[in-house]
Order: sequence, then structure tokens, then C-alpha cells
Amino acid sequence: SALAALAAIKLTSERLPAVVGLDAGRKDDAPVVFDKASRKRAGNVSEAAGGPAPWKQNIRGPTAVFSTRAKKARNWVDEARQANSKLLVEATFRTATQQHACLEPHAAVARFDGDRLTLHASTQQVFHLKEQIAKRYKLDHDKVRVIADHVGGGFGSKASLGTETIAAIELARAAKAPVRVAYDRQEELSVAGYRPAAELKVALLPSDQGGLKALSVTAHADTGAATNSTIAGLARLIYPAEAKDLSDFDVISNLPPGAAFRGPGGPPMAFAVEQAIDEAALRLNVDPIALRKKWDPDPNRQRLYDWASGLEIWSNRKPAQDGRYRRGIGVATGYWLYLWQPKVKVEVAVKGGRIVASTATQDIGTGTRSVLADTIAREFDLERGEIDVRIGDSSLPEGPGSGGSRVTASVMPPTLQAVRKLKAAMLEQATRKPAPGSNAPWRELIARSPDIAVVETRGEDGKNTAPGIRSPLREVGLMGMVFGWMMRRFSNIAVGAGVPSSVQVIEVEVDTWLGHVRVLNVHTGIAVGRIASPALARSQACGAVIQGLGYALYEARELDPTSGDVLTAGMEDYRIPGIADTPEIDVHFDEAGFDHVLGNSVGIGEASTVPTSAAVANAIHNAIGVRLTEIPIRPDRIVAALKGRNAA
Repeated sequence: SALAALAAIKLTSERLPAVVGLDAGRKDDAPVVFDKASRKRAGNVSEAAGGPAPWKQNIRGPTAVFSTRAKKARNWVDEARQANSKLLVEATFRTATQQHACLEPHAAVARFDGDRLTLHASTQQVFHLKEQIAKRYKLDHDKVRVIADHVGGGFGSKASLGTETIAAIELARAAKAPVRVAYDRQEELSVAGYRPAAELKVALLPSDQGGLKALSVTAHADTGAATNSTIAGLARLIYPAEAKDLSDFDVISNLPPGAAFRGPGGPPMAFAVEQAIDEAALRLNVDPIALRKKWDPDPNRQRLYDWASGLEIWSNRKPAQDGRYRRGIGVATGYWLYLWQPKVKVEVAVKGGRIVASTATQDIGTGTRSVLADTIAREFDLERGEIDVRIGDSSLPEGPGSGGSRVTASVMPPTLQAVRKLKAAMLEQATRKPAPGSNAPWRELIARSPDIAVVETRGEDGKNTAPGIRSPLREVGLMGMVFGWMMRRFSNIAVGAGVPSSVQVIEVEVDTWLGHVRVLNVHTGIAVGRIASPALARSQACGAVIQGLGYALYEARELDPTSGDVLTAGMEDYRIPGIADTPEIDVHFDEAGFDHVLGNSVGIGEASTVPTSAAVANAIHNAIGVRLTEIPIRPDRIVAALKGRNAA
């Protein structure tokens, strides 16, 4: 009957002119996608609300609020160009569209019981999704329950009320029966979001004294039916310069909207800027790590530079070689903001002789269950298996969404506060204290304790500054104020003091005949404070590297330039790294730098993937003496570059 109903629907359509892709969207005669009245319908490729920006046909921008002395930067670059300065580094970089390619597709099951809605969803935000649904369908909040026991990946694509969820709810309400909607792989690779492709024009000018005088980054992002890319703007918080000209443009086209993707804007920014830094080191004839350490005062990254420069693989680094197979070592730096979510609540309780922790967050493969279990187990001197963790249910106390690397930094402080209060309550109510010399005093108390529950809300950090830096707003300057305002306005996220960071050293082997790149070794240093769950943190770091290798070498959405149809519509066509592509990965955790955060732990997921593509590109340059400015770095592009010509 469902098929018959579908067959009975008669559709009529009108063929309208379309614009597909970055280059087409920038043409003066391109059809306009959004008129002034419809611009608010555009999607969002960032984790924050967009700032004001002018529109001209399909181009929104520039967004340049993160610049500092922009006119001075432009003048200095122009003067250096006219003088043919050998120190001026200029290049145009292009990055391809990267699909989220989650193992579990977007899916939802909706069921109404009278006026009560229960939704099982593959989502990154069980609590916020409940609020969005209640608002859209004018339901009382206590009439909506969202459940996501386990989520097979999200990377930013499942952080909103998606079409699959809307369809499931509306069909379930109309059919008065449970309805399941799940994307197939073609839909997943077509309409579920993506990291926008981009074109970045970079100019970097060192001073005669060896400092960084000017940095200019102009980024045009292929955002489809979306806005708010922040690629160039992210160059504000790294490598202080006397002047920076940072301009972001969204190029709108008749394609599905891009979406936030693991450090949105960070990997393309790093791919361009970190190669420019490497090129500057060559022209200044200094060690690339030493130059970064000189130009970048951030205390977290300073410690990582010391670690990286001490690696044997780096000290044995050689210049470009001869022969068919050539090996090279590259380095790159990345960062993300320290973010956390206000109003987060965690309940820690004794129930039936066991410790139970509850909060309405979710585990999208990031190890949130283990973070909570390991943290509480340490506090009570118990084993992880003795802690029950309840998450993935919007009926629990308000928890954070999984985005912006904010879950650990949001749940750890209230968890520790609740544990301390629970311990005090248990001791107060205990009729019999633990035996002197007992090797498991809390286990004994828990077994005898009546049921007690403590709920704590995430408060402000203990002090306003991270060790060795100024207050957070001064440290990030205008960017901190503007980005913080956008975050709070859009998604209830706060910007904290200190910068989660990563420095990566990567070794590659290049087959110069076939253009094939084999990644041999990765050393990734990560500064995100105390590691709450070491095994899961290492897994996160390795996954971040592998995703970055895919971005650098393999992944690219291919489109029909006329119709906009996605040609890479299955995993046999859309190439992601497999086991054979995975190198040896050494993970180094620097656990200092965040003592001002209760628990000392901040987010790892995004900082750890930002520098990978740039480190690969710098390693390839070290191996073959040619700089690749477009990703993915395909074999044909390497062969063409070695022959001195371009590959399409």
C-alpha cells in the first residue's frame, strides 16, 4: 500500500538555471541562489552563529572581524611583492570537499504514545534535539524523549534536527505507528553535510629581523546552500604577526548545505598556513620546528615543539633525495579552542549498593562512557566496571552536545563536584565507618550506604587564566570576544582560557614513477590537559590522524558539473583510508597547561586532526622538493608536479 501511495503521487517540476560549485558560484552572471528574503534559510557550516557580512550575488563576505591592522598587512605585502622580496611567501591552495562518511548513517525511529513522542536517533545532542523537537512541534518538553544509546560516528553532521528525523516524526504522527527513516549510503554522501572545499590565497612576510611581519589569508569556501565558514579567521590565534589580513567568503551554490566537520575551518587553514610557514623556514634557512617555536608563544605548543625537536626521526631528517622511492619528514601545528557548555548537570548517586552516574549526553565513539567511569572509579578507588554510567537519554539531567570538543570539559567538573559531595553525604550517614587499614574503604561504604543522589551543575573555571597566559579575552583578543559571543548566541558554548594544541611529525615515502604516497610513521603530540581515559584518548588521537590522512591523500567528492549529481555516491567510489593505509602512530600526551579547569581535562577530538594534512604535504615536499598545493594529493598530481605541469 505504501508503494501504491507513492505511485499515486504526481509531481510537476520547472527546470530552472543552476549554479554548481566554487568556480561557477563566483561568476558574475551566475544564477542567484538566495535572494535577500531567503538568505536566513541557509545552512551553517560552523559551530557558531555567523557574524555580519555583505552579500553580492552568490558570494557572502568578506567576514574579516578577526583581522588586525589589515590595511597595514596589505601594504607591506604589496611593497614586498613590488620589490621582489625573496622572503615573501605567496601561494594559492585548494582543498577538496570531505564527506563525514559516518559508519552509522543518519537514522531515526519515531513513535507516538498518545501525545508523547519517543525518538531513537543517531544524534550528537540528545538533550538539545529534544528541545528543538519540542519547539518545532509545539510539544511540552516532558512529552518528548530522545534516546541514543550508541552512535556510530557523527563528526559534526548529526548536530542538528535533520531531515530524517523530521520525516520520521511526521510520518509516525500521520500513520499512528512507529516509523523508521534511515539514509542509504548514496543519501549519506549526498545530502548529509560535508566539509566545504576551499580556495585559500596566502601571503606570509617575515621581517628583516626574522620575526613575522604580515600574514594575509583570503579563503573562499564552497559551502553549497550554507554560510558561516571560518577558515581564514582561525589564523588569528596562531603565529602573532605585526599585522594580519584575514578574510572569509562563502560561495553559495545549488548544492546541499555543508555542515560543521571536526574542527570546522581548521584543517584547510592549517594545510595552507602551515605550508607557508615551512616555506618561510626554507627561505630563512632555519629549522621548521625552531621557526615555529620562535614565532608561536603559546605555552602548550612550546612544550610540544621541544618534544618534536627531540624526536630521533626529526634529528635524522634529510633534504630531498634522488631515485624512484624518496622519503621525507614533515611537521605541522594545529589547535582548537577550549570550549565548554554551561548549564550541564551530572548526577552521581549510590543506588542499590552501586555508584551510578547520569547525564543527558551521548557517546559518538569518543569514549564519553569511559571518561565518566574512569574518573569516578579513580575517585572511589574502584574498578571501572563497578561504575554504572547512564547517558544517551534526554530524560536524564541536562548534558552537553558532542561538538566543539566540549564534552569532557563540560562533564568532568560537575562530576568531580558531585563525587566530593556524595562522599561527604555517605560519611555523614554511615553508621559504621570503614575498618582501620581497609584496602577498599569506599567499596565497603558504598555497599552499606542508603540510596543517595547528588546533582551538580558545571560552574565557571577556578580562575580566569591558564598558567603562563593572560586572561582569555586578552589572549585571544577580538577573536575571543567575537567568537565567544557567536558561540553563546548559537549553541550555548563558552570559550575557556588556554588552547588545546597538536604538533605532528610525519614520515612518508613517495614513489616518483607512479606518484603513490605511503605514510610510514606518525608522531602526534597533543596538549589537552590531563588524560581522563588514556586508552580511549589514544584511540581518538589515532582516529584523528587517519581522518587527516584521508583528507590529505584520498577523499574528494566528485560532482557532475552540470546537474550537481554526486558521482562518488558509494564507498567503492568515495575513498577513505583502510587498514593498509594506516601507518605506525605514536601518541605523546602533554598533560600540563589546564590546571585552572577542575579535573584538568579539555577536548581532544578536533585539535588532534587539524595539522595532519599539512604535515603530510610538508613531508612530501621534503622528499621530492616540490610543493603540492591541492588536496587530495593524488598520484597524477605528484607525477605532473615532478614534470613541471599542472594536473586537473
